Amino acid sequence: MKTNQYLFKLSVFAIVLFFTGIHVYSLDNIATSIKKNQTLLVEFFETDTVLIVVSETCVLSAIDKADIENAIFWENDQPRPVYVYMAESKITKQDLNKHMLFYGCLQQFQRKEFFSIPVKKGKKGFRFDNKDFDQPTDAFFYVNKGANRMYLCKNSENIRHQFFTLGGTAYPMHIFSGNKIVITGVI
Repeated sequence: MKTNQYLFKLSVFAIVLFFTGIHVYSLDNIATSIKKNQTLLVEFFETDTVLIVVSETCVLSAIDKADIENAIFWENDQPRPVYVYMAESKITKQDLNKHMLFYGCLQQFQRKEFFSIPVKKGKKGFRFDNKDFDQPTDAFFYVNKGANRMYLCKNSENIRHQFFTLGGTAYPMHIFSGNKIVITGVI
């Protein structure tokens, strides 16, 4: 039964990719990539504590906090991690062993050691693959291969992150522009 559900979801995903024109960055077979990489998001939350790291100037709204803490559908018997909110300047060496979710405007973060990721700061937003994403409605999601760092960054504090309204695919990276996922894939 689970195999049939998995194949159905895979088929729907393939159709969505075909008709929406989402650009997928991947060298792997799509079916293998989906099964292998969808566990990264799940693995990220298989911890007792998630540190939500924000820049010094970022102010999280009640909606931001609710989105972050309710992004994963939790089963009744599944333990939920504790969410601890912390400014990036307060992160200590001991905190580096914890799972960290970086949230807010990428431009506002200062500590470069946290951002060895495929997306880089741009002049007015961020860059990926030599393309600028500098509109207020541009945002990205990325979870690293170790499943201990997640990034939900956007260009404007006044915009709700699209990951929570549009969702995502099984891939560990998405770039959103407006109300669309424009790039997704495995890096």
